[in-house]
Amino acid sequence: MLTYLINTTSDLFTVMLVTGVILAYADRFFGEKARRITRWGLAAGVLAAAVRAYITNTRRLVGGWKVGVYGYVAALIFFAAFIVLFILYTRARRAESEGAGRKETVLSVLTALLITAYYYGALPNTLVYPFKFDIGTSSVLSTDFLFRLGGYLLGIIICLVAALAAYKITFIAARKGYEKYLTAAFLALNALYAVFNFARLMLVLTPRKIVDSQALFKFAAASNNHSAYYTYIAFAVILVIAAFLYIKSRTANEPYRTPAEHRKQRALWRSSRRYSVTAVCCLVMAVLCSTWFVKLNTVQIHEAPVEDPIVMKSGSGADETLVVPVDAVIDGHMHRFGYEVDGHLVRFIIVLKQEGTTNYGVGLDACDICGEAGYFENKDGQIVCKKCNVVMNRTTIGMKGGCNPIIIDYDFDGTQFTVPVSEMTKNADKFSSGQ
Repeated sequence: MLTYLINTTSDLFTVMLVTGVILAYADRFFGEKARRITRWGLAAGVLAAAVRAYITNTRRLVGGWKVGVYGYVAALIFFAAFIVLFILYTRARRAESEGAGRKETVLSVLTALLITAYYYGALPNTLVYPFKFDIGTSSVLSTDFLFRLGGYLLGIIICLVAALAAYKITFIAARKGYEKYLTAAFLALNALYAVFNFARLMLVLTPRKIVDSQALFKFAAASNNHSAYYTYIAFAVILVIAAFLYIKSRTANEPYRTPAEHRKQRALWRSSRRYSVTAVCCLVMAVLCSTWFVKLNTVQIHEAPVEDPIVMKSGSGADETLVVPVDAVIDGHMHRFGYEVDGHLVRFIIVLKQEGTTNYGVGLDACDICGEAGYFENKDGQIVCKKCNVVMNRTTIGMKGGCNPIIIDYDFDGTQFTVPVSEMTKNADKFSSGQ
C-alpha cells in the first residue's frame, strides 16, 4: 500500500499544485472561451500521457527515453513562449487595448499546451501502476491487490485535494482584491516546474553525452535526488497566501450594503480558512510520503552477487555465447549473472521455478515497467522487484508482461544454459547506469 501511495504522490503532488493555480488564474482573468480552452489542456494532457505510457511500456514504437525527451523539450518551449505572451497580454489588459482579447485567446492556447506537456511528463507512470497490482497474486480480490489499489487511490485523492486547496486559496485571494498574489503564485509555480522539467531533461541527455556538461549532470542528479523539495517550495508559495488570508479573515471589516452581502463576505472568509487548513494537511501528507512513509516502506535487500558466466568464443576469437552450468543454479535460489557491453553490465537471472523439476525461469535482471532496478530474493524465497516491491509469480518468470523479467533467447539442454552474447548486446541500453 505504502509503495503506491508514495509513488503516486511523488509523481503528482507538484504538478497538481501547479494545475490548481493555473486554473485559478484562468478563471479569474480569462473570458469564458479562454477558460474552456485551458480546461481542454487537461483532457489533452491525460490523453497524451496515456499514449506515452502505452508507447514506453510496450516498446512497440520507439525508445522510451526519446519519447520522454520530446515532452520535456515541448514544456520548456511552451513556457518560454508563454512568458513572452504573458507580458504582452498583461500590458494590453492594463491599457485596455483592443488586442487584449486576441492575446488572451492565444495565451489560453499556450496555457493549455503547457498543461498538456506537464501531464505528458508526470502522468504516464501513474497510469501504469494499476496494471501491476495483480502481479504475484491469485485474484484481484486478494488482500495484496486491494491494499495496493487503496494506496494508489489514496495518493490520487490527496493530490486532487491539494490541487483544489491551491485553486481555492489563490482564487479567493484574487476575489478579495489581492490579485497580485494570484499572479505571483501563477508565475512562481510555472517557473519552478520549468526548472524541474529542465533538470529531468538534463538527467536524460547528459549521461548519453548528447549534452556534455558535468555541471548540468550534477545539477540534474541533485534535482532528481531531492525532487521532494520542488513540492515543498510549491507548497510554501501556497501557504504564504493561505497564512495571509487566514490572518486577514480574522481582522477583515469590509463594508456591505445588505445582510445578504455580509453573509456572503463571511462565507468566503470561512472558505479561505478551511482551505488554508486543508493545504497544511496536504503539506503534512507530502512530507510524510517523502520521509517517514519511505522509511517504513524500506525493505532490507540482500542482493545475490553478480556471477560471471563462462564465455565461449567463436572461431574468430570473438565472444559468442555465455554458458551457465545447471549445477550452479540447482539450489533453488535466484542467481544473477553479468556480461559487460560498452561499459554497461548487462545482467540476467536464472531461477528454479518449482522444486524437484528442471523448469527454470530465465530473463534479464530488469523489466519493461521498472527498468533496470532488478530483483532480489526475500527471506521467504520470493522473487521481488526492487523498485515497486511487487512479488513475482515464479511460474510466470520467463514469460512476457507486467513486472516480469524481460525475456531473452537461450538454450537449455539439461546440463547447461547457453545465452547468445548478441542478446546481451541487444539489451545493453536497458542498463544505462552500468551498475
